[in-house]
Amino acid sequence: MNKLIKTTLILTTAIALIQPANAAQNDTKTQKPIMLKAETNAANMDMVIKDNFIKAKYASAENRFLQGNIKAAHDDYSDLISKTTHDDYVFLAYGIKMAECGFFDLTEDLFKKLDSNLYTQNYVKDIKTYYYPSGMVDKNDTIYLADAYAGIVYNNLAMETTSELLNSTQAAESDYKNYLIALGYYKSNNLPQALKYINNAIIENDINVNYKILKTKILADAKKTKQALKTLKEIKKTQFLTTDFQEKIRSIEEYVLYKISKEDALKDYHLSYYYHLQEKDLLATKVLQSAILQAKEHSPKIFALLSKVYYENDELLKAQEFAQRAYRENPKNYLAVKTLADLSFDERKYEDALKYYKEAKKLTKASAPSIGIAKTYMALEQNKKSKKLYEKLLKKQTNDMDLLIGSLKVFPQRADDYLPTVASLDITNNEIWLGLADLAIRDGNYKMAETYLNNSYYIDENNFKYYYYLSLVLKAKGEHEKSNQSLIKCSILNSDYKANLNSGYSSYEK
Repeated sequence: MNKLIKTTLILTTAIALIQPANAAQNDTKTQKPIMLKAETNAANMDMVIKDNFIKAKYASAENRFLQGNIKAAHDDYSDLISKTTHDDYVFLAYGIKMAECGFFDLTEDLFKKLDSNLYTQNYVKDIKTYYYPSGMVDKNDTIYLADAYAGIVYNNLAMETTSELLNSTQAAESDYKNYLIALGYYKSNNLPQALKYINNAIIENDINVNYKILKTKILADAKKTKQALKTLKEIKKTQFLTTDFQEKIRSIEEYVLYKISKEDALKDYHLSYYYHLQEKDLLATKVLQSAILQAKEHSPKIFALLSKVYYENDELLKAQEFAQRAYRENPKNYLAVKTLADLSFDERKYEDALKYYKEAKKLTKASAPSIGIAKTYMALEQNKKSKKLYEKLLKKQTNDMDLLIGSLKVFPQRADDYLPTVASLDITNNEIWLGLADLAIRDGNYKMAETYLNNSYYIDENNFKYYYYLSLVLKAKGEHEKSNQSLIKCSILNSDYKANLNSGYSSYEK
């Protein structure tokens, strides 16, 4: 299934990072430029101005952090927090980034400003489990440790920074300091010392999953396969609720498999999967294309993963080509069969989709093929079969996004419960915020609708549905001129929509 419109949680400036010798060790996602909007006559001008302020302030903080000016970066982040209100999406997005940088005090400040609801609670829990030290340190120690992190990760100063940490008594009680020493030794390729200090950190704090992930990488790089797999198994027992953090765990699994695989083609396959989960699909496809030439017996796996990557990047012809090649060579390759099913569904070839989803179901314990079967029954107007299957699936699990979203076509009355649940699993799912805004408008709760629409705007300011719903909110507030401006923007963004558009009615709603 194509990914719904998403935004990268970490909005970063286009500063090139120094790559380590082993590119797979750099977990930093590809950086993207901050784009400020130049609109001067918009129905949502207040939102445009606020969004520009947030992005400009974040760009300044990010620049300063990468350049090693940690105190100034901390001040910029703090200023951003103090001047931004009632934007849970922004707080959670930047809360993840600040925790990654070691600014745990700022993350706590963000958490205090969050509204208390399901999706904020899930993200707060996952952020703390993944990143947090066992105890907080004062501001001076926070900046000292964040400076060490920046030196190790961004400024190619692993050896120097590690030596400084070892010789300083500052923040001596923090398990996070032991983690940074381990990270410095790891980046310096001193694996025995890295293992020693990460074990120290885990002894002090055995909850922190980020520590265990570093330990797994150290063991995998040191060719201690059994120990690496044992630690990975322990990590996978941690129940993360949000898609963001679930993908982080999947990512480390592929990294370990890359490191312990003995055949070059398999190493490339898992390295590519790792890159894909890191949202580095250009690197993933390059490695896979190289791997095709290495080992004929692994070509179905390689073709299937290529098809998945191309499909999720909307390169559908390439996805079709490689999925079919993989399927011809091995009709029991799950990724290939599942991609063919999704492609067939998207092309409205529902009989073919049903066939492939049923084949895929036999190849995995995952629920995705069954969800595909249920939605295909619905598309084929076999509503009783669809409803029965959705009911069966919903009894077994209530935290699968595709399941919850798909089931709303059968059980629209459950939207009030299911849409917030999906938002709690993936805050970057724009369609959910738009759906929540629609519900709020129908209930006459325009203030809450604006909050949901703000989240949608941060994700994709050019979504025509956003401007349609905004027009309804503005109309309800008596701002008819702005409402009409928003409708005009909506029709400009989607010409097909224009023919069915008039005030208070939308073909989308139907």
